[in-house]
Amino acid sequence: MDEPFIHTPDNDKIQASPEHHGPLLDGEAELSFELRQPFYMEAYHWHQQIEVNILYQGTLTYTFNHTDVLIESGQMAMFWAVTPHRVKQTSDHALMGIINIPLNMLLSWPLPQEFVQQIMNGGAISARHTEIVSFAENQRWIAAYREGHEVRNQIVQEEIFLMLRRLCSYNYHVEMFNFMRETPLRHANYTGYKNVQFMLDYIANNHNRDIKVEDIASHVKLHPKYAMSLFKNMLSVSIKQYLIIMRINHAKVLLGNTRHPIKNIATHSGFKHPSSFFAAFRNHTGMTPQAFREQSQQQTVL
Repeated sequence: MDEPFIHTPDNDKIQASPEHHGPLLDGEAELSFELRQPFYMEAYHWHQQIEVNILYQGTLTYTFNHTDVLIESGQMAMFWAVTPHRVKQTSDHALMGIINIPLNMLLSWPLPQEFVQQIMNGGAISARHTEIVSFAENQRWIAAYREGHEVRNQIVQEEIFLMLRRLCSYNYHVEMFNFMRETPLRHANYTGYKNVQFMLDYIANNHNRDIKVEDIASHVKLHPKYAMSLFKNMLSVSIKQYLIIMRINHAKVLLGNTRHPIKNIATHSGFKHPSSFFAAFRNHTGMTPQAFREQSQQQTVL
């Protein structure tokens, strides 16, 4: 491998902000790249993209909902970043490549069904990267995307797809967080992908409001029953389930990063009644919001 250098121009980076409490980060509709030293994150954050981390030097510990995942030099990890996560610990001189893949782009690629299901069901996939992607490739992708050349950008997208195909051909490890149930994923046409992406975007921007399936379907000009079927067919989770997941994840970030009253957090996260929030939270996490807050803030101190 060539001698590493840390590439950190401002327009190549998506920084985690302690003030960010929602699922969207700037530019998440586009494929994006970073190559830099990882940094400790005091607060959890989350977004809709599929995140690929490639560690070229050092070690890195991620925390996903209080579960630690160690990534060592020579390893890569991939996960759907809708699960609240943060960098808990990183070694000096660590160097990491980051690829953020839009969800609709991943779903449009003909990847193995089992692999996509593992990602969509909350799995963190890890493998040795030395046979899958090189440091030089990471540098080339960043340079190509900075140029903004349409043809070369398309080539980069195809190379990312091939990288994932190569990853699927090797033995990889999956750490499941089980925030979505496992059901078969079926393929849909391009219009279906776009409609689901529009629904995901609408939910991301409005999940903390009093929205219903009818509102989401109306946004994409579809009949509610067809919208529900399309969404479930593509993501193996219903619109209602996904909406609850978004709200629970929103609440988790607020519980871990603020001292706001829990009832206020329930309302701010989109739950009309505290009782429904407490029931949904316990169902998805196995603990009360207060217990989650205490555990989260205690771990942050550590």
